[in-house]
Amino acid sequence: MLIQLIYSSTASAAFSAEELTAILQQSVSNNQANAVTGLLLYTHGSFLQLLEGSPAAVDATYARIARDPRHHSIEPHLRTPIHQREFSQWHMGFHQLEAADARALPQFAPVFEQGFDPHRLTACPDEGLAILRAIAGLDS
Repeated sequence: MLIQLIYSSTASAAFSAEELTAILQQSVSNNQANAVTGLLLYTHGSFLQLLEGSPAAVDATYARIARDPRHHSIEPHLRTPIHQREFSQWHMGFHQLEAADARALPQFAPVFEQGFDPHRLTACPDEGLAILRAIAGLDS
């Protein structure tokens, strides 16, 4: 059995490109060791992340992430069983959303133009999944 988990959070401080790269490298290493795949999006000091893998591996990864002091206001939005991985190409893909993404994805722009809106993502968790899928399609 596999699950997908999507959460959003707010950075405790602004991240430089180097700091984001370091987070990504550590995530890839951790996730590879635990057979977790997924995608991390960053915009305006906020994150939206999808994790997928076995329930034990995803839950342990999420628990570790939730203890990380580099972010706060961690809100889970979706935890659902899946039949197969959708983001298997990445142990942790990464995309920093920019104005070009808002133009390319105008239907989702209100959710991420000012940082991820956790209230909207909680009210409509499939919207977060749709954003992640759309970005994955843009990046492939």
